[in-house]
Amino acid sequence: MKILIILAIIFANVFSFSFSLPAKAQSDEIIYARITTNNVCFYSAPNDTSKLFYIPNSYFVQLLDNAGDYFYSARYSDLYGYVKKSEVTPVLGTPITPYAEKLSFRVISLNGLELRSVPSNSSPFEIVDNVPYLETDLVYYGSIDGDTMVPECTNIWYYCKYLNGTTSKLGYLYSLFCDKLTTIPTNTEVLEIRTEPIFVEEENTGSPSTLNFSSPTQILIVVAVCLPCLLIIYLLFKPARILSKESSAEKPKKIKRLKKSDYYELDD
Repeated sequence: MKILIILAIIFANVFSFSFSLPAKAQSDEIIYARITTNNVCFYSAPNDTSKLFYIPNSYFVQLLDNAGDYFYSARYSDLYGYVKKSEVTPVLGTPITPYAEKLSFRVISLNGLELRSVPSNSSPFEIVDNVPYLETDLVYYGSIDGDTMVPECTNIWYYCKYLNGTTSKLGYLYSLFCDKLTTIPTNTEVLEIRTEPIFVEEENTGSPSTLNFSSPTQILIVVAVCLPCLLIIYLLFKPARILSKESSAEKPKKIKRLKKSDYYELDD
């Protein structure tokens, strides 16, 4: 009876542990949103003061999650940031060409051009790198309004990636000293508008401090818990069987009394 109680407690603990692991809801759906107007910004943070560049019109961003009431966390090409909910149109399906890629240009400043952390000539900025004359290893993402470095000229800056050998750096180049920017074609893909994107969230059936494990991890944990239980079961039953055999082997021989005799004889 004690053995049955112990076994019941062990299995109850194992199963309660396995079912208490939070199940992570999974979805293979990737949600995109279209840029349908000019001057739609890609932000580095979910606020109005963190503009990075204007996303080329007619292209898409991948929506990752809600970031408050007014922003989505999003991906554009290989960049991660934010877009305003009011400025993008979620769509159904997956676009063939979601991003305006393979866009480049070159620097035509004889003394090279400073790659800056912000599109500014007056406020504090960091010089990320110096791009040399006629450099073309530049990836264009979009443009943004900034300071005018040359009076009565453009205030447009290019947000780009400078591929300097084995390293890459992000920043702004003043567009007046650049040329040969790749022509950005209009994306003419037709996708149905989505009413409201729904992001799959993780289910949490435990306390706030409960860890969230993937399915393979859950299996490994359950197996790790079960193995000691099997060992306990083995130890509970195995000694009893050995003891039973040993006791039967060491059982004293019966003494048989013979009729009409004055002695006792061991029974073979």
